[in-house]
Amino acid sequence: MIDIGKILKRSWHILWNFRVLWIFGVLLAITAGGNAASNGGSGNNGYRFNGSNGYTGIPSTNPTIQQFNNWFQQNLEPLAVHPEQHIATFVWIGVAIFLFIMVVGLLFGLVRYPSETAVIRMVDEYEKTGTKTGFRAGWKLGWNRRAFRIWVIDLVISLPGAFLMALLLGLGLAVFFSLRNSSGAAIATSVIAAIGCAFLFIFAFIVLMVVLGLLRQFFVRAAALEETRIGESFRRGWGMFKANWKSAGLMWLVMLGIGIGFGIAGLVVFFLLIPAYIVLVIPAVIVAVIPGLAVFGITSIFASGPLAWILGILAALPFFFLIVFAPLALINGWYKIYQSSVWTLTFREMKALETVAPAIVPQEPA
Repeated sequence: MIDIGKILKRSWHILWNFRVLWIFGVLLAITAGGNAASNGGSGNNGYRFNGSNGYTGIPSTNPTIQQFNNWFQQNLEPLAVHPEQHIATFVWIGVAIFLFIMVVGLLFGLVRYPSETAVIRMVDEYEKTGTKTGFRAGWKLGWNRRAFRIWVIDLVISLPGAFLMALLLGLGLAVFFSLRNSSGAAIATSVIAAIGCAFLFIFAFIVLMVVLGLLRQFFVRAAALEETRIGESFRRGWGMFKANWKSAGLMWLVMLGIGIGFGIAGLVVFFLLIPAYIVLVIPAVIVAVIPGLAVFGITSIFASGPLAWILGILAALPFFFLIVFAPLALINGWYKIYQSSVWTLTFREMKALETVAPAIVPQEPA
């Protein structure tokens, strides 16, 4: 069995004494998952839209506001009033959103996986030699084929999610056609059966992803620390988990408890940091103005009117929120560094157990 208490204490020591890792932690917090902010409006915000006259605009005599109202009426109102006449437009909007998501995902991946690989290898090197690798050298440790292999591992692990979506889509289509061809009690039976199957699929998916999430800790460390190929990373990670499943399961439970505690503490810290958010608003505006104006200037060459302003604002918002919520990114980065260090030390200790020669039992003379 591994010494869980020792690993937790050592990971805590690494977190506070190897501060270059904080940079990679922030990068992981931004690209590997975070909190999405959303906001909405109320019914009394000044916008007017009714079924008979359509959008009447924001009541104002300002020429810019009136120009926005005219642009909205000419370009967006027809999409809402007669959507069946603008199917091609919706298709192009969907394609544009898909391409945008793909580009953002690619950019995030180019930061996330080298950062994750760098953290794993830097902690491993620190444990081997006591050397605290700098940021540039650490990035070199992450920017290689090992990061690509970890990306492929995540891609394979995500396949059950796509399979679940296909199952739910097929289930929905089956229910749809059943409702069209049935009536009365048959409809109720179909709906109940569909809901039951959906819950069963989702429950099985959750259990599977929990297991794969645990196994991933071993898959990616085999790829990062032992430079194994993708298939060998799966075999190596599975073999290590299989040989130490009790220790791995216990460590997973401990980290689950720590994660829950961090989530509760993070919620409290979110509200305690409100004064910091307010202080960072002005620097955030200064930083966000630069990409916003750049996008506005480029867009204004090809389009006129409010569209250039809208795209400029959309380009500025991510930078604005990135600066405003920088304290949260740092705290989330701390947790990601600690979590990664725990699993890296766990992998190292399990690997060390494999090299321990079994004790030789002396044979009694015949």
